Amino acid sequence: MRIFLGLSAAVAATLFAACSSGSDGTATSTSTAVATSTVAPVGTATAAPADGSATPIVDTARSFAALVDLAGERPLTLVEGPGTWNAWFEASGEVVNALILGEGQAPRTARIGLDGTVIADSTTELQVRVNADGRARAFGGLIEAGTFFETMLEVDGVRVPLAGDIPTVLPVDFSPGGDLLLSYVGVAAAEGEAAIQYMVHDLDGALVTTFTNRLSTQSTSGSPATWSPSGTFVATSGLDGVIAHDVRSGGAYQVPLSGSTEWSPTADKLLLVDGANTLRIVQFPGLEMTSITVPTANITASFDPSGRVVAVSDANRGVTTIFDAASGVQLQELFGVAEGFVILGFEPVVMTDAGLAALLTGAPTCGGTRVIHPALGDAGACLEGSSARWSPNAGSVSYTRGSEVLVYDVESRAERVVASGLPTDEGGTLARWNASGTHLLLEWPWGGGGWTDSLP
Repeated sequence: MRIFLGLSAAVAATLFAACSSGSDGTATSTSTAVATSTVAPVGTATAAPADGSATPIVDTARSFAALVDLAGERPLTLVEGPGTWNAWFEASGEVVNALILGEGQAPRTARIGLDGTVIADSTTELQVRVNADGRARAFGGLIEAGTFFETMLEVDGVRVPLAGDIPTVLPVDFSPGGDLLLSYVGVAAAEGEAAIQYMVHDLDGALVTTFTNRLSTQSTSGSPATWSPSGTFVATSGLDGVIAHDVRSGGAYQVPLSGSTEWSPTADKLLLVDGANTLRIVQFPGLEMTSITVPTANITASFDPSGRVVAVSDANRGVTTIFDAASGVQLQELFGVAEGFVILGFEPVVMTDAGLAALLTGAPTCGGTRVIHPALGDAGACLEGSSARWSPNAGSVSYTRGSEVLVYDVESRAERVVASGLPTDEGGTLARWNASGTHLLLEWPWGGGGWTDSLP
């Protein structure tokens, strides 16, 4: 999640990425050797596997998703055609999930391997989730009458009935340890309100706890329910403020602050807003608080994937400030904004063992993306492109330049084109890394029609 401070507190979904280092200075472009290993355009020369499990793009129509194997550098089409859809890597990084809402067609979901093999393809399963060890899967499945979706749980391939008087509509997610399932259903609410009842089940189907979150139908300030890293709490944000629900004891901790339900990736701590110029990091269950003071209210703030720092991007001032998450002390201020866009699975600032890494836009002397990394020295590098994101090990950056997707290696300062011939309209093509850094998932369009920035 990511906290937005401005005219209203809003929330957008993000997860993690990787990188970090370097001290700030005047952004100057470093010389970059360009490798010439350009692959064939995605639109014309991607061969389908022999088993026909994936079809090459011939006509992009209105949307497509494709995989690029960075070793073989051959784009492989996964989904194409008109309609609204979204695709994302599972946490393992070995499987792509795709939700396709074709025009005039029933919703369809697919799970696809990195080689393009279709593992599952269904018009009766929505919002598929797989737990940490891969033994359990949950999805919204059509009941026998075929008119209503409810949560289905399967463990080792066997259907497990879920206890409770109210059938849950769709799963939200498994706990980090994979032993609990969070799902929800809309329930009756007062005028001007929406109410969501959440239910937590174990893998035997037993009901562990339930709780309700009230939202205003006139506001978008609510945020999704999210698991804490330990799996002890689920956080909700709504009319009753931010609440951390203890799923084992049934207790709840209400915090009189606003903001998203973004947990630190490494501890049961929430990043929340206290007034126009103060952020609070709240530890559960003790409610100890760390304060971060920011100069203006029009900012975005987020933990980095290590949980060690909080990055605050100030578009008005054109700077990104890094704070220590444990003490709230300011560590560094960088020229440029580490928040050109908000997208699931992306953090532009990461603190690594070697130091700070950041991807910045709007820097005074870099018209593209400014890259800060220990391997690049104080000046960093300037890439002539956009939509940049770190590889999981923080050693490379993927970005788009016109109709091309490129990967830049920070150690060698060399870049290579890994896909070309891509559409540039409707936001262009977006590239996302899998967890091991072996593949990129290309999506078009993003930020335009037929694209959403949250998990379906």
